[in-house]
Amino acid sequence: MSLIALSLCSLSLISAVESGNIQVTVSPPWTLVLKDGAAAPQQVTVDPPDVVVVRDEQHDSLPLWNPQGGAYARGAGFNQLVTAECSAAGTLVPGTVRIKPGTGDAPAFTEGKDYVLDPFWGRFGRMETSAIPEGKPVYADYSYVKQRLDSVVMDASGKAVVRRGTPAMGVVPPPALQAGDRPVVNLWIAGPVDAFGDENLFPVTPDLKPAVPLSSDAAEKLLPNTLRKLRSGEKLTLVAWGDSVTNMGVYQVQFVARLKERFPKADIHLITAAWGGRGSRNYLEAPAGGEKDFVRDVLDPKPDVVVMEWVNDAYLDEAGVQTHYGGILSRLRGVGAEAIILTPHLVRPDWMDMKTLKFDEDPRPYVKGLRRFAAENSVALADGSKLWCQAWRHGIPYMSMLENSINHPDVRGHALFADALMGLFPEH
Repeated sequence: MSLIALSLCSLSLISAVESGNIQVTVSPPWTLVLKDGAAAPQQVTVDPPDVVVVRDEQHDSLPLWNPQGGAYARGAGFNQLVTAECSAAGTLVPGTVRIKPGTGDAPAFTEGKDYVLDPFWGRFGRMETSAIPEGKPVYADYSYVKQRLDSVVMDASGKAVVRRGTPAMGVVPPPALQAGDRPVVNLWIAGPVDAFGDENLFPVTPDLKPAVPLSSDAAEKLLPNTLRKLRSGEKLTLVAWGDSVTNMGVYQVQFVARLKERFPKADIHLITAAWGGRGSRNYLEAPAGGEKDFVRDVLDPKPDVVVMEWVNDAYLDEAGVQTHYGGILSRLRGVGAEAIILTPHLVRPDWMDMKTLKFDEDPRPYVKGLRRFAAENSVALADGSKLWCQAWRHGIPYMSMLENSINHPDVRGHALFADALMGLFPEH
């Protein structure tokens, strides 16, 4: 399993984690001390952040700064900070930005007079009173840190070794391990820092049990028609209904492929009904016959089962979930459809009022509401959120699985959804 990335929190002078019986202590700035039982301590040194210096990056036309827009889209973005449709927040090195009318040593425009800069989001835009001409190119100098995930392992000989990850932006996989490596802790570098601290250390917990079962009898109780058709080979219509995450078309394709592996006779017709940037209420209230039409897209195909993924419904509190999803469930059951609620992945910590990437329980009232609603209404719940919350105990900061550094999972994150969905079904 692989899974996140963000700006780093304040660092303590002495930090330590445990992985199995091995204690890992930080000796600032870049040394780790590993103590394995009675064996002598071992030290390893980690490479500091990879700083990239950019000069004369051309922007053909600088837009006006839009303070009303989303923080990730209020102006232009520095090209090398781009991740999917957004930017890798917290990677710009403070104090390094110069916006100029020409290349080389051209005199720089003045921040706060000619342009606005958001250094955290790496966005900048022209001001109304700017000396920057509209429609004319500008050139940017700046420095930034590439994100990286390293692994500290005990190799086949028992020696502590650092396996260096490949610097990247947004999607950041851990390094490949070698035969005999025993992972101890992963080291997360997500921005410019002077030393390691607790928020950089992601211990790899040995023999960790999955947060959701690999298979269960949930389908026997809650999805009997779906399970019967999977076993018999009768055509099964499955609708994946959701927002931009469902619109990516990844988790549901993985899910269907794995269902077919588990149930060789399965004949599954997959329909995706998704609306990026919207919530389920928008879909329900969209005018009939338009681009999005709940009746036409979800109910009229007479689905046997509907998987609901709506991270954009996370504004709902627990009480709101009960009311809103009660209406949805009534309409699905009215056409004979069974339902699966897929709890959402984790998004940026600051969007969830969190200051860390390491937590075991989803803090959003929406997720608590979904779990309660499913339990009280006999609805199958595929708890993807639990798997995302467990990622850090596998040594994976979940931000490294968000391809836009905000809220879109990469293929590994979608695989966790497929894991949660498959966990509802028995082995045969």
